[in-house]
Amino acid sequence: MNVLLVDDDRFVIAALEKKIDWNALSITDVYTACNVTQAQTIMTQNEINICVCDIEMPGKSGLDLLSWVRENNMDTLFIFLTSYADFSYAQKAISLSSMDYLLKPIDFSKLSQILEKAVAKVRKEAVWNKTQEESAHWATNYQAVTDLFWKDLFLNPAMKEIPVLEHKLSQKALPYMPTDLFLPILFRIYPNAEFQHELGNSMVDFSFRNIALETLENSCIMQESLVTLQHFEYLLIIGNIHFTDVQKPLFDCLNTLFQNISRFLNSDVSCCISEELPMFRLPGILADLRNMRENNLSQTNTPLLLSNYVPKEVCYLPPSLDILQTFLEQRNSSAVLKNLKGYLNQLVAKKQINKEILLRLRLDIEQIVFSFLQKNGIEAHTLFGTNEINSLITRSVESSTYMEQYLTYLIAKALDYSSFIKEEHSVIDLVLDYIHQHYAEDITRTDLSNLVYLNPDYMARLFKKQTGKSIVNYITEYRIEKAKELLDSPDIPIGIVAAKVGYGNYSYFSKLFKDITGLTPNEYRKKILQ
Repeated sequence: MNVLLVDDDRFVIAALEKKIDWNALSITDVYTACNVTQAQTIMTQNEINICVCDIEMPGKSGLDLLSWVRENNMDTLFIFLTSYADFSYAQKAISLSSMDYLLKPIDFSKLSQILEKAVAKVRKEAVWNKTQEESAHWATNYQAVTDLFWKDLFLNPAMKEIPVLEHKLSQKALPYMPTDLFLPILFRIYPNAEFQHELGNSMVDFSFRNIALETLENSCIMQESLVTLQHFEYLLIIGNIHFTDVQKPLFDCLNTLFQNISRFLNSDVSCCISEELPMFRLPGILADLRNMRENNLSQTNTPLLLSNYVPKEVCYLPPSLDILQTFLEQRNSSAVLKNLKGYLNQLVAKKQINKEILLRLRLDIEQIVFSFLQKNGIEAHTLFGTNEINSLITRSVESSTYMEQYLTYLIAKALDYSSFIKEEHSVIDLVLDYIHQHYAEDITRTDLSNLVYLNPDYMARLFKKQTGKSIVNYITEYRIEKAKELLDSPDIPIGIVAAKVGYGNYSYFSKLFKDITGLTPNEYRKKILQ
């Protein structure tokens, strides 16, 4: 807390600084000014809580300072000092909401008492202002606080404990009890790749939320919260209802939502509904809802009830892998993809699509494709080691559409690259171009094979077949040719020449240079400069 002492008499200022126990009043900083102009500068630069001010001063008076403070909406409390018991002064001070009015000579004991009251008032007003701000913040952010609570409930394992839940509800001042009943509805949407790329994941989530809340608002269904658990997965919480009482209007609302999501986001929607449960049991039901969804991937745009769900074992019958392998070896991508699409469509029609089936299918097709790549000297882990394919792999088991997208990418890239390497010059040209640009760096055979996604031995054979030289010999000879160009300039020291072509060891560079040219670098320079 800060105080400002304003008086044109420096002896009064000194007495105030010395005779008042400012530490006992919890006042940390004491500023001083001898006129109104100085006081205004200090108050502009610092937050002043209390001002002890003389009224009569040359130029502007203490009352002028108080008027200026009020015009600038400052909350500083004023205690006036004056040598005259003039009622008009007191009347003016009161009208400007000063704290108190004290006659000189100063009674320091009485002034200390007035200052104690001023400090107490400042603290009381600070508490009040904070309460007001928090109340306004709460009113403005109630829904955000509620949404964060519900998200925490499902993502924080500690929230499963009733005491922790009770503490959190009390802390957030939310009008719930751990035993209150709520109806959870789990949504998962499947935006197509182009739409997702165009909008971005966060914008898709934002759009779903807006569409869902607007659809609910136009129905008789009142929601407590709509939580985004992860991209494209959302949990709607409905309270104070019994499912059997609202099933028809709720299903009507959900069907409208499916239509709106299809219309505006071009996406299918998975919708899984639990029975109403007490709040403390809700986190445990999330895994059951997700499991029901993963075992019914072909059933989108329709509500699935957990109470009707009976897990069933679906036998995996793979497509004809021999036929697919034959089409792949013939580089007939359209036949491969047509066969796979027909297989997936059959599973959808029979409602036999689940996460486990898609996972097994993916493994079978990857095995065929990776075997095909290996036969062609291509290393799958480098060809497909990208963030793009990681995303496709992750979501491939979430729907038949996503699986089709992943397999299309996998097969197309495998066939395109296998065709590319058949044009031997195309692959080795990439390697040569890299060597010519990075010859001064440490280049390994592994670096070059990774560059073109080939097995190192296979790539080395192709390189020697095209250039007639091993990779190491080619790089060495290319470096020496570049060194010759630099040696043409007499101003470049030979040690610098060696470093510029990738040799930090001058002796080793000199030996290689002589082995290839028959001359040391110094002898070569003298010869060409003669």
